[in-house]
Amino acid sequence: MDDARIIDAVMKLGVLVFSLCLHEFGHAYAAYRLGDPTAKMLGRMTIDPRAHVDPIGTILFPLMMFLFPSLILFGWAKPVPVTVENLRKPRRDGALVALAGPLMNLLLALLSLGVLVLLGVTSVFGMEEGWASMIFQFVQFFLFMNIGLAVFNLIPIYPLDGSWILKALLPPRWAYQVSRYDRYGFIVLFMLFILLRNL
Repeated sequence: MDDARIIDAVMKLGVLVFSLCLHEFGHAYAAYRLGDPTAKMLGRMTIDPRAHVDPIGTILFPLMMFLFPSLILFGWAKPVPVTVENLRKPRRDGALVALAGPLMNLLLALLSLGVLVLLGVTSVFGMEEGWASMIFQFVQFFLFMNIGLAVFNLIPIYPLDGSWILKALLPPRWAYQVSRYDRYGFIVLFMLFILLRNL
C-alpha cells in the first residue's frame, strides 16, 4: 500500500469513526433530554471515541474494506443503552431517540455541505491545487458518508434505527408481530450488504 493510499485510508477511517461517535452521541443526548439518564451515567453521552468504539464494527470491519477495495466502506459503534421505562412517553420518545442518530448524521452532512460551498466561494483561500483538491475530497467524503449513514440507519430492519421508529408508529399489536422477525435482521442486512456490493 503506497503512502497516498495509506493517507486516504486513515482519512476515511477517521471520518467514519467520528461520524459513528456523533451518531451515538445523538442517541444518548436525546434519551437524556427525554428522561433516561442511562447513557449519561455509563459515560456514553460524549463524543470521545473511546466510549463508542466497537473493536469489530469500528476498527476491524472498516479495515477489511481498505484491504478489499471492492467492498463498501461500512461500520458501526457500540449501541447506546436506553432504558425505555425511564422515558416520559416510551413509544413516542423511543422513536425520537432512534431518530436522533440519523438526524445527527444529516446535521453533519449539512455542515459539510456548507463548508463545501464556502470553500468554493473562497477558492480554498488561495491554496495550492494539490492541497485544495485534498481538502475538497475530504469534506466531500464527509458529506457522502453522513448522508449514507443517515439513510442506511433509517431502513426499517432490526437492529437499525428505522426498525424502532417503525415499531413506534405501528399499533402495538402490529409492532409485536414485527418484533418476532427481529432475529432475522442480521441475515437480511448481510444479504443487503452483498447486494449493494454487487451493484
